[in-house]
Amino acid sequence: MKVGYSNTVVLTHVKQALEDLLAGNVCLTEGVREVVQWSWSNHGLSEELFRPFVGVDSETDRFPVGRVRELWGADGLARADAERVVAEDHYREWVMESASILLDAVNVALPTSTFTDPASS
Repeated sequence: MKVGYSNTVVLTHVKQALEDLLAGNVCLTEGVREVVQWSWSNHGLSEELFRPFVGVDSETDRFPVGRVRELWGADGLARADAERVVAEDHYREWVMESASILLDAVNVALPTSTFTDPASS
């Protein structure tokens, strides 16, 4: 099932998140979270394309990434990072394949996307 209409802003953010993930600019956990953040918005794509990211996000949501790491102690971070690396290694191939598939869909949708809901006109 498609979610909403193809919103240019949303698709641009999804594309950037996927490119960052595929290029290794962010760790797998952080990249997955960034993609999931946009999965509930008007992207006009099949929700099935986002399911791998939602699933992996659920499995890795306990790991600190980004600014929240500043609130953790060194020992706790070391333990969490060791677990996170194992989880990321386990999911990496599936996530990267899913990211490529989703990026292809985003690239197809972007040229015909709009900034406003065509149904509201």
